[in-house]
Amino acid sequence: MASLATRGVDDAPRVRSVVLRRVTPEACEVCCHTDRRSGKLAEIARDARVSWLFYAPELKLQVRIAAQAAFVGDGAVADAAWANTGLSSRRAYLAPRAPGSACDGPSPNLPPNILDRRPTEDETIPARANFGVVVTHATEIDWLYLASEGHQRARFTRGADGAWSGQWIEP
Repeated sequence: MASLATRGVDDAPRVRSVVLRRVTPEACEVCCHTDRRSGKLAEIARDARVSWLFYAPELKLQVRIAAQAAFVGDGAVADAAWANTGLSSRRAYLAPRAPGSACDGPSPNLPPNILDRRPTEDETIPARANFGVVVTHATEIDWLYLASEGHQRARFTRGADGAWSGQWIEP
């Protein structure tokens, strides 16, 4: 499970579960997809610092990543991400109203003609205008292994030269 935290425009922390879409270790990139109408983009535009949280219970492992974020809605990165996005996932970007918009009751926020089915590729063409990628570049990684005999924790920091340094820290 992946969670992404931003600082709200009201300065309150905002955290949401997201689908991890790409990790590029050599570039220190961690990416997810988003609707360009999402409130998280205004938050990132105001303060590009974000935090990722990953927890793998079967491994007893928690990883927190501090990063700098940017939204990429056009160009090769977004086009490649869109091309690799399945039709079922593309369906969400056909939402007629922006994510987080007020509504009168529970709503799937989907066009009525695709409520009960996966759209065709042609039907998803308009959805591309709402699609983009949140690209983040890691600056710090906090690694925590939970063990009954004693937890272990380390922190890794990326320097201005791009080199990583690490040290054990108390859990």
